[in-house]
Amino acid sequence: MLSRHRRQLTEVQDKVLVYIRLQRFQAAEELLKTSLDEHGPLANLLNLMGLVHHRQSQFVQAIEYFEKARTANPRFVEASLNLAVTLSDLGFYDQSERLFHEIQALLSEGQNLPDLILGRLANLHNRTAHGYEQAGLLQEAATEYVKALNIFPRMPDIRLRLAKLYLRMGSYHQSQEQLHVLLEENPGHAECLNLLGTLAYRMGDVDAAFRFWQKTQNNHPHDKTSRTYLRSIQRPDLQTHP
Repeated sequence: MLSRHRRQLTEVQDKVLVYIRLQRFQAAEELLKTSLDEHGPLANLLNLMGLVHHRQSQFVQAIEYFEKARTANPRFVEASLNLAVTLSDLGFYDQSERLFHEIQALLSEGQNLPDLILGRLANLHNRTAHGYEQAGLLQEAATEYVKALNIFPRMPDIRLRLAKLYLRMGSYHQSQEQLHVLLEENPGHAECLNLLGTLAYRMGDVDAAFRFWQKTQNNHPHDKTSRTYLRSIQRPDLQTHP
């Protein structure tokens, strides 16, 4: 009996996810309402109802259902994440941050989370970092990017943003460290090589800058950035500073 019940719920969840992908939101909502009436306020169903509303930009209703899902199961990380993301989307950063700390508490208790969840956790810090950066609070932004990478290191886009931010801040050695980590996974990464060349140039090592930019040209002959930088070295009269 129990296995049949679980099978029914799994089928409902699978159908709802298909409806969401197809943007058949009314069908998803009707199926969830029927299932909630039949099975009661189950956290998974309430969370899905929140997603249905979120995808339609009905954020007030989405928050309501995410909260209900968390009430039904306070340890349901997915609902907490969805709520935190929705609050962040609406600009309620303090509330989103408090939720994030609650999620981190679950992590510290040793709860195993899949990469998808860890990636979404990291992206919460990434969103906060982006907001700080836009406001000119560069050190605060760097701290948030570091937090994101501590949670889920396999996010090259965030690592590249951190490297660029360190470069902007004048923290050249820290920027180099992040770029070298990226190059370990992708040795031919054109933007990383160009940035390393820029860092070397600004630190007075023209020979190293030349080597990085030349490596970019070798790997990516049509890369305009490295070609321009190489020409600037070969023609110092241009007074070009990357």
